[in-house]
Amino acid sequence: MIFGRKRDVPSFVSRAPDAQGGFVPLRVSHLRPSHVFWWHGHVQPRIDADESRADRHWNWLLYSAFAYAAGTVMGRRPTGYVVGMEHGEHLVPCGLLLLLGRIPALDGARKKSAFVWYLTTAPREALTSIPELELTDAEAPRMLGRITLDVAVTHSLRRRTRGRTALYADKGGGEKLLDWYQAQGMEVYPADRRLPRGPRRLFKPSDGRYCYYGVDAARAAFGALDNLR
Repeated sequence: MIFGRKRDVPSFVSRAPDAQGGFVPLRVSHLRPSHVFWWHGHVQPRIDADESRADRHWNWLLYSAFAYAAGTVMGRRPTGYVVGMEHGEHLVPCGLLLLLGRIPALDGARKKSAFVWYLTTAPREALTSIPELELTDAEAPRMLGRITLDVAVTHSLRRRTRGRTALYADKGGGEKLLDWYQAQGMEVYPADRRLPRGPRRLFKPSDGRYCYYGVDAARAAFGALDNLR
């Protein structure tokens, strides 16, 4: 595992592979309104046109505002991140993430976990269609879903929740999305087991689509991307 020099702070991913055997430099930054507005103008329309996407018709302008407001009221330490490519003075968003910093963990209610509220990545055609980037399909970053999920794990490691990370696999993604999260090493929370105490137990009870990393699985997933940090 690669950690930062100051107090062993875990490092975010700093590059993604391309289709040519090279790497595309990336930067992880806190999410800002400018990133969300840009996403709605350049990326979300491409996502909305794909009926297979679970994030079709997501409204990040609404979600980001609501997540910060509701998360703050609940004392859950809401945080947003953007994974992007540097282009001059600008950061071109390739993935967006909204998460809560401290909720009861799915592998032990007395423990704490990060919870991914929303996660999305840009289709390659959205990035290659931006004229000023002059980006070909072969040069576009790969593994954006895995990298954006890794941001949540890294956040958890940084915030002393030991990598524990949970999320809900949106039903719009069907079994394919659930299978993908399992392929990343996440466990599926049993449908017949009640969630830990909290609003989700009432409003979105366990149905076999909650996924989570325990400590060991989170560290394994984090370590698997060491070559990209």
